[in-house]
Amino acid sequence: MSNTLLTPQIIVNELLRRFQNSLAFTGGIRHEYDGEYGQKGAKVGDTINLRIPVRFGAADGATLVVQDVTELKVPLQLNKQKHVGFSFTSKDLTLTVDRFGERYLDSAAVALANQVDLDGLTAASNAAFNAVGTPGAIPTALKTYNYGSALLDKSGCPFDEKRSTVITPDMQVEIVDALKGLFESGKQIRSQYEKGRMGHAVGLDWKTDQNCITHTYGPQGGVPVVNTANQVGSTLLTRGWTTAAASRLNANDRFTIPGVYMVNPVSGAVSTTLQTFVVNAAVASAADGTASIQISPAISLPGQGTNGINPYATVSNSPADGASITVNGAANVLSPTGLIYHRDSMAFAMAELELPQGVHFRARQTDPDTGMSIRIVSMYDIVNDLFATRCDIIYGFAVALPQWLVAVQS
Repeated sequence: MSNTLLTPQIIVNELLRRFQNSLAFTGGIRHEYDGEYGQKGAKVGDTINLRIPVRFGAADGATLVVQDVTELKVPLQLNKQKHVGFSFTSKDLTLTVDRFGERYLDSAAVALANQVDLDGLTAASNAAFNAVGTPGAIPTALKTYNYGSALLDKSGCPFDEKRSTVITPDMQVEIVDALKGLFESGKQIRSQYEKGRMGHAVGLDWKTDQNCITHTYGPQGGVPVVNTANQVGSTLLTRGWTTAAASRLNANDRFTIPGVYMVNPVSGAVSTTLQTFVVNAAVASAADGTASIQISPAISLPGQGTNGINPYATVSNSPADGASITVNGAANVLSPTGLIYHRDSMAFAMAELELPQGVHFRARQTDPDTGMSIRIVSMYDIVNDLFATRCDIIYGFAVALPQWLVAVQS
């Protein structure tokens, strides 16, 4: 096939296609909420709000019980702009689009997609309070992932075709080796054997992403317990830490408290599974061994609402005074963390960046189905016959339903 002159629009169309194909985690979350995402000329910091579905609880008897309507909104801020810069010659514009893509666009698309996935995985991992697996030990049994899916069930998540898991390369090696494809369809066995990939199994689309976050658990110290009974809200008072003012827990450490169980947000049913809490900010103990921990989910109890109905209850009861704090991981242990998640747990948005004037060429392409958008701009260097080029994206993430995220600790 003879070469034809590549135009800016051909280049940016191909760049967008390769960018979308390079996304792992981000490709599996919702990214078509609202037409506002398609705004032209977006600036870093632009914010839109996601409406979270209203929850109601079922009341007893024939007498009408009117509940308060609480409409929750989650802000999604377009707070990240990333770009890749490179240059090419006039001669390169006579290449086929495939050859041009191999030389320039593949690397640019992969770099941008990896940064997007890293940001999304960071936001998701920080927000996930439910967890499976043992920090410091790579899961080798399918049961770990099945249990993670069960936690989604217990959190009122629909069992549909929108559940996924993203794991580290090492986690993939272990689970593929453990299963040996014995339970899968012929097509899936072939994929596992030839590609070393899980594909689709146990109701989850499996993906591998080297951008999965590695978490380091805090130094801990002492024998921490709950300090006073009947606590509610997002701050937990504790005591019993080593009696010196020092770092004890890192942000994103997870722990459980005996007697404090999960509550299904739809039915209100109390589970037999202890609720896992995630630490929202680093914790240091005071000189007397006390410490305040910012936690998620906030402690909200059944019956704490209008007419005794609380559709936003998170746990069965408040922790007892003196109840132990059991941290998931040992002190200072490293834990590469995967995720099991529903598509609607997170939202991803991109917008159309402004096309500048006074440049040699410029182009922008937006996928009408997903709202994903990318821009390319080039300035011509007449001395060296080079096109100094930049490829830009603007985007943001929001955690819509953190209870539909499950951290897979390893």
